Amino acid sequence: MSALTASALSTVGKAMTIHLFRFDLRLHDNQALTTSLNNARQTQTPFLPLYIFDPAQLSKQSPSRLKFLLESVSTLRTSLQNNLCIRIGDPVQIISEEFPEAAIFTQLEPCRDERKISQSLDATEIHGTYLYSPSDLPFPLSQMPDVFTPFRSKMEKSKSIDINFTTCNLDNVVILECDKGKIPELSELTSQPLPTFDSRSVLNFTGGEDKALERVNDYIFKQDNLKNYFNTRNGLIGATYSTKLSPWLALGCLSPRYVAKMVKKYEQERVENKSTYWLIFELLVRDFCRLFALKHGDKIFLLDGILGRRAHGGHQNSVKWSLDTGYANSKADSWKEGRTGYPFVDANMRELKATGFMSNRGRQNVASFLALDLNQDWRFGAEHFEEYLLDYDIYSNYVSWCMAAGMTGGRVNKFNVIKQAKDYDPEGEYVKLWCPELSSVPKEYIFEPWKMSKEKQQEYNCVVGRDYPERVVEMKVFKPRTDKPKKEKKMKEKYKGGFYKVVG
Repeated sequence: MSALTASALSTVGKAMTIHLFRFDLRLHDNQALTTSLNNARQTQTPFLPLYIFDPAQLSKQSPSRLKFLLESVSTLRTSLQNNLCIRIGDPVQIISEEFPEAAIFTQLEPCRDERKISQSLDATEIHGTYLYSPSDLPFPLSQMPDVFTPFRSKMEKSKSIDINFTTCNLDNVVILECDKGKIPELSELTSQPLPTFDSRSVLNFTGGEDKALERVNDYIFKQDNLKNYFNTRNGLIGATYSTKLSPWLALGCLSPRYVAKMVKKYEQERVENKSTYWLIFELLVRDFCRLFALKHGDKIFLLDGILGRRAHGGHQNSVKWSLDTGYANSKADSWKEGRTGYPFVDANMRELKATGFMSNRGRQNVASFLALDLNQDWRFGAEHFEEYLLDYDIYSNYVSWCMAAGMTGGRVNKFNVIKQAKDYDPEGEYVKLWCPELSSVPKEYIFEPWKMSKEKQQEYNCVVGRDYPERVVEMKVFKPRTDKPKKEKKMKEKYKGGFYKVVG
């Protein structure tokens, strides 16, 4: 059941009901929108669905992110029979001046900027876009484990995923008469060059609820990719190695419970295996990040994380953060531009900037490299991801970066980016795709081009320092790390099904 905040009691006597869309750009399984519509029906007040383009947030986004957002809002407007009201500006100012007598409903967002807006508007906030609602946790939020594994264990043992939900409609509501505004053009939101599709991209991402549902059906049922998800999910090239649902989940074009419902349907109709379990597992990681942010609040943005101390791990000394940026060949800027001299890192960073996407394996490696090899302020990486990732959401992004930098109290995983490249890109296909200057380099040198003699560099038309950058740092390996965590190996050996429960 959805949890309302105390301000739900303050809606009596209002002249209208407004649903303020933020990261819930869909009609299916939208608990906040359901509550808004029910309030309008019960109080017999005019209803207004509203989306506000906030310049404070738009300025942080690349043109590709903005394009995906515009597509998603446009689809939502069509789904709402063109009744979605559009405004551009400060949400608090716009609503306070234009709709001062409105009862405001919105999805609860745990972090500071969104909470500040809700508090200023005295909005009723409703939890949504989780597998498990925070109100259904088997422990108080304050006692939620800060490490994922015990969190997962407690959730899977004691709770079921409720897949009984409805799709919202405008039946029996009166739409507020007002100027509905127009959706801006992309060129109105950014002065940067407009994005073009890169043929190397894993997918041609298009925003909107309809495209999200289409991708779910295509990946799970039409192409039958789910049955092998566990074995393919660490891939790097192509549309089928993972679901690629994250951009739609991030904007709320897609509900995680809808995905769980389709997984259950797949299990009933085709097969239940470790792959079907693992997709639910990944959605639970998403829940963990949101709940972690809800528990710790602004601490997830602090340099030293929730514990107020630096990372330790293996033979590492306490990490001493710095921010080396703003000049030629600086460490942080070289990382951002994909010119660190480490091909696996560079390939991933170039893919991100060109397409707005990066594999999970890539994210783990580049984050570890920035924080634990370059010893750079991890928040620089989080902000760069915020600018470019199509699937950016503040919770998954900042909590994942906190973890990568060792700021959450869990195990510190320092990735050996050379070993990881050899394990997950053994032929160097991915590196050559995104670092074409290495295209003639044989695989024995593809991940360590500095090991080539000067003669071989000439032979393979890749002179280090001329055609491909010198290393920004000599990487130190403190402790060997297996590419597959022990618990995952056990999962592979012991899986017998039934790890999670679904009701519906």
